Amino acid sequence: MTASDHKQRTAEQIITEGIFHDAKGFGYRAASWLDLVKRTGQFAALHYASIDGRLAIEHLVFEQIIITAGAALTEENYKRLLSEPRKLSKLLEQIVPDHEKLQDFTEIIGSLSSGIPRVNKWNIKKLMRSWGILSSYLHWSGSHIQTTESPEWQGQAIQKVAQIIEPLWEKMNSALSGCMCIESMKPQVRSVWEDFRAGTIDAASVRIRLEIVRPLAKR
Repeated sequence: MTASDHKQRTAEQIITEGIFHDAKGFGYRAASWLDLVKRTGQFAALHYASIDGRLAIEHLVFEQIIITAGAALTEENYKRLLSEPRKLSKLLEQIVPDHEKLQDFTEIIGSLSSGIPRVNKWNIKKLMRSWGILSSYLHWSGSHIQTTESPEWQGQAIQKVAQIIEPLWEKMNSALSGCMCIESMKPQVRSVWEDFRAGTIDAASVRIRLEIVRPLAKR
């Protein structure tokens, strides 16, 4: 699927088309519902867009946990996530406290190697704030006369949801979702990472040191 495949689809097409139950699959369907409500004014589609948008974010954050945590993701933590998805970001911070820096480190490694696809950097806290905004449209909002039956309220709701789903879907299509796993790093690379994580070297120094250890890391 491409960034524009979600457009001009009917509700039946959206419902009946099979998707992969991952971040991109749910992101695609959320974008499809959003396009439908913007074209037709069928406001129920906004609720579906919010549901699938939340699922896209949950899967996206969970994918980051799986990729970066390795054996640090215990069965106990996994079961806790199943019952409390809103704690996804907190668990990621607990298991990989330097996740943001790890994304920067991953980006540097990618820039030094030809043929490696570009990887997206995700602001996990921002994603979870967006998750909360989408959630607000899945609960009682007050008097229906002042909310769901108000054209002004509907317009504002569509705009807020669009500000989340449209850039999310566009970014998903611009690069892959991934990150280095600390456990899988070669010792020479791990040493560079630990210094970068601790703040004793900057990005420029990381590039230099990675180039130096590249022959050893290939062994």
